[in-house]
Amino acid sequence: MSAIEATMGHGRPTPILVAHAGGADGVKLAVRDFGGSGRDLLLLHGLASTSHIFDLVAPRLTRGFRVVAYDQRGHGESSKPSSKYGFAHTTADAIAVIRGLGLRRPIVLGHSWGANVVLELGVREPRLVSGLILLDGGFGTLRDGMDWKTAKQSLAPPPIAGTPVDQFLAMVRGFMPADMEFTPEVEAVARSLVRVDRGGRVRPRLSRANHMRILRAMWEQDSLGLLRRVRVPTLVVATRRDTMAESERLVIAAKEVSETKIRHIGAEVRFEWIDGIHDVPLQHPGAVADLIHRFVEGLPDAGLRSHDG
Repeated sequence: MSAIEATMGHGRPTPILVAHAGGADGVKLAVRDFGGSGRDLLLLHGLASTSHIFDLVAPRLTRGFRVVAYDQRGHGESSKPSSKYGFAHTTADAIAVIRGLGLRRPIVLGHSWGANVVLELGVREPRLVSGLILLDGGFGTLRDGMDWKTAKQSLAPPPIAGTPVDQFLAMVRGFMPADMEFTPEVEAVARSLVRVDRGGRVRPRLSRANHMRILRAMWEQDSLGLLRRVRVPTLVVATRRDTMAESERLVIAAKEVSETKIRHIGAEVRFEWIDGIHDVPLQHPGAVADLIHRFVEGLPDAGLRSHDG
């Protein structure tokens, strides 16, 4: 049995104890319950991110959902073991949260790497979920485009450890499009990715070694093959924007190839585009909330509206 001990308070993520079958892989996960009424909705963030990436989206959803998010292992306020970052363990974490919080067949949304985890969850435990949303992740197979040597060189995390916090925040601002405002809320999300030492220098919460362990699992995953095995309603959402950068045009072209393949899978899996950058929950939170509402409107209720105030 999975057991979770938790308290929620003061709007802050509180570490909770997750004990998997036999207690072989106990980790503490920081879970944030945004409350709300309606169907259960579980949100999973991406690689080197935290649950705070949903801070602007979640308040737009609480009138139709009970919204829960958590920091995945190795990230944010959660435990950071030095191994076990494959999908068997990350999906087991999601299962423990669902069961421990008593979520009733939630809609599960994953962003970026979180979408890869959600996809595995839907294939492994279809009876635990009522629908999947893969937000700009979980539909492209890395190893089809590059070998592991290339992947670990080109997708390794930037060496930010020891960077002054103001310089780190300026770097984050530099990655954002010119028309996107760096609000205090967005800054808070950026700050959640790091610790700041007494000297005002940052340390990433996700270690480089664990980042690479997750990247290896992503590289090995056959996302398209898993999508063909999905038996629950699934929405794949890809971001795109008008850009002159050659690297971004290549990424969008690869997504278009995936789109063609996904549209031939079958009725359970749908594909749509959303305008925006990869971190679209920060740039266009209203549009992300809207697509979640639209997706769920087409699903049977089946008595899952269990949190009505």
